[in-house]
Amino acid sequence: MPSKTSKSKTKLKSSEKLRLKSNFAVKKVFKPFYTGGSVGIDNNGDYVFTTCGDKVFAVNTASGVAEKSLSHDGDDITCFKISPNGSCIVTATRSLLLKQWKWPEVQCTRTWKAIHIAPVLTLCFDSSSTLLASGSSDGTVKVWDMVRQYCTHNFRGIPGVVSCLKFHPRDLKLYGAGNDYVIKVWDLNSSKCVGSMESHVSAVTVLEFPSENILVTAGRDSVINMWNLSESNCKTPVKTIPVYETIEDLICLPCEDISDNSVQATFDFLTFGSKGIVRKWQGSSGKCISAGSEGMQAEETYGYTYGKLMPCGQKIMAVTSDHNFNFISVDEHKTYKHFVGYNDEVLDVKFLGEGDLFLIVATNSPKIKVFEIETSACHLLKGHTDTVLSIDVFRNQSYFASCSKDQTVRLWKMNKNTNMFSCVAVGKGHTHTVESLACCKLKMSFMVSGSEDHTLKVWNIAKGENSHIDLSVHHTILAHNKDINSVAVSPNDKLIASGSQDKLAKLWTVEDGQNVGTLRGHKRGIWCVQFSPMDQVLASSSADGSIKLWSLSDFSCLKTLEGHDCSVLKLSFIVKGTQLVSCGSDGLLKLWTIKSSECNKTLDEHSDKIWTLTASQNSDAIVTGSADSTIVLWEDVTEKEKEEQYQKQEESVMQYQELQNLLQEKNYKQALTKAILLQHPFTALNVVREILWQPQGFEILNEIIGKLNLDKKHILLNFVMSWNTNSRNCHEAQAVLNVVLSTTHPSDIENMHDSQTIIEALLPYSERHYQRMSRIVQQSTFVDYTFQLMKLSVNE
Repeated sequence: MPSKTSKSKTKLKSSEKLRLKSNFAVKKVFKPFYTGGSVGIDNNGDYVFTTCGDKVFAVNTASGVAEKSLSHDGDDITCFKISPNGSCIVTATRSLLLKQWKWPEVQCTRTWKAIHIAPVLTLCFDSSSTLLASGSSDGTVKVWDMVRQYCTHNFRGIPGVVSCLKFHPRDLKLYGAGNDYVIKVWDLNSSKCVGSMESHVSAVTVLEFPSENILVTAGRDSVINMWNLSESNCKTPVKTIPVYETIEDLICLPCEDISDNSVQATFDFLTFGSKGIVRKWQGSSGKCISAGSEGMQAEETYGYTYGKLMPCGQKIMAVTSDHNFNFISVDEHKTYKHFVGYNDEVLDVKFLGEGDLFLIVATNSPKIKVFEIETSACHLLKGHTDTVLSIDVFRNQSYFASCSKDQTVRLWKMNKNTNMFSCVAVGKGHTHTVESLACCKLKMSFMVSGSEDHTLKVWNIAKGENSHIDLSVHHTILAHNKDINSVAVSPNDKLIASGSQDKLAKLWTVEDGQNVGTLRGHKRGIWCVQFSPMDQVLASSSADGSIKLWSLSDFSCLKTLEGHDCSVLKLSFIVKGTQLVSCGSDGLLKLWTIKSSECNKTLDEHSDKIWTLTASQNSDAIVTGSADSTIVLWEDVTEKEKEEQYQKQEESVMQYQELQNLLQEKNYKQALTKAILLQHPFTALNVVREILWQPQGFEILNEIIGKLNLDKKHILLNFVMSWNTNSRNCHEAQAVLNVVLSTTHPSDIENMHDSQTIIEALLPYSERHYQRMSRIVQQSTFVDYTFQLMKLSVNE
């Protein structure tokens, strides 16, 4: 039998573990950094530059974090270009402005009008970084001298949109193409069009020079043309290579054996097109040497829109049309890193792996994204054919499940050794969108799904031969009259809870699917249901803005938590069921203590509705996902804040003791400064009073206050504002006010954030004191007059 002492120690340990949370702070934000448009890489390969609305982000290629931002204050960016020497970036905006930036310092060094009458869609530097060409949708091309800062040439001749521009690597010639599919050649010396190259039958997207006499062009007509510029009349290509896909970008790989400058020279190039496959071609033979395996079936493929060669020459960056960044090895054609530029709406998110090292994210996409929290790298899991709506993780942290609009559920496995993911089972049976999913809490034996077909399905998970996993329907329950938004499994795997748009939450047995209780009380549809991990309690959140806690013994409503102004979309128990976190369409994250029914903290970081949240296993971290395309990782800062508060209190006590010592020593000069620093107005008043009692006290006060900085004078003015309300302290208040006003420039006082409040508070009381002192002076004059009359009568 355990002793009373051991029992008390056990209780003490359990109580120590239940430390309630008081606050969470943002630890990391997975935010969108690319919404389409230009991309670029710096000369060291450390940063990728991307367009996102009115900003150009500099994304660290190692961490995937946008470390720098070139903001244009609401003016959307149409394109940008990095100079070949890497010293500057030029951006073009919809307001027809061009801006030159020193990007390492995030400093705009020059802004000028583009002169075009329509937005600039393409920019190009020459090899010396001294000339810049801008092509617009008005069909004109302008050349700018970046050193002397003026427009040197204005070329016309392209009807419609200018699609691409390229300077010749040696000669002062500019090549451009537009809507007429003709490549124009302009001579900068003569300022005339000296050639037209016709062969393409669709928009030209790429102009590249492998050497001085070779031009490679590609477009959306699915062919690559090679031109010999050494010919006097170069109007037709010397070689045409069919590639059977529209080409959006092309990279000529560095090659040493290209000295003869002819089309027969050996050089290789990479193509990026609509099939989502990076292909390597041999220039001399026109044959495809190798191809990657990024593309899948046509309906699942997102083609590439950009391709950039990393400075090392052995790796490339390819950008997909759904704003994903693939970093690929040139030789192996394998993706070694993946970043997500834009998530769209984040619908669900869960922690995965031992130590919560990964995040599984369901966005408005058929692909499941698995983020590595430390590096922001992402794995894309393909399998579903329509938007994934919900995901959940099993207790072993190696398996997880997903459901989708494609009416299926899928079971996935993570290899803990390689961190690779694979789909191991598919469950079919629902006749409409599967909206919610929940995994069992103990042994991996079943999972539950809820659908728009108003049914719940319990899926048995059975392992067959060779570790093959089978998904089979144990039973199907017609549970509600409307869409089922949420399902949950109890901690003991005995009960299932479901919440629906019909305003009801229901409880079902796992074994036979019998309804054991119906919970009524919400006024609008239920968005989420969750079991408490410790107590026999179920929590539900609704579109009526409330959270209700229900007893599982008698199905009565125990508590109603109100605080959200609109729909509460998700909730989760933390700290062993003693607290709740909830999120809603108001974009707020709220922390609740169940015992007191109070909202302890409201956190505002998202700009749109928060669809999902999840807590880590030890409740020290929370992740929220929103319709604003951001994923926010929150960390518990309760202990950190307590420690900081304790240190501040300890420091305050030490400084207060030092202040008392100064007062004891009658060192009033330092005592006044210390009282202002500690913001002790009463102590400061006593110090001022003692100073004024001394001989030449006003001069001493003037000397002390004159040496104070503006922040301390601001604190002192707030003290004066308080002192001035009492007539007993008006002499000290007016003396300090006199010194502050005489030693501070009026503009400094005006720049104080609450200067108007201070003046409005000081004026009426100062006028009242002045009137009172005037009356006292008048009365003293009368007394003096009476006294003089009395002296005269005595003398007589």
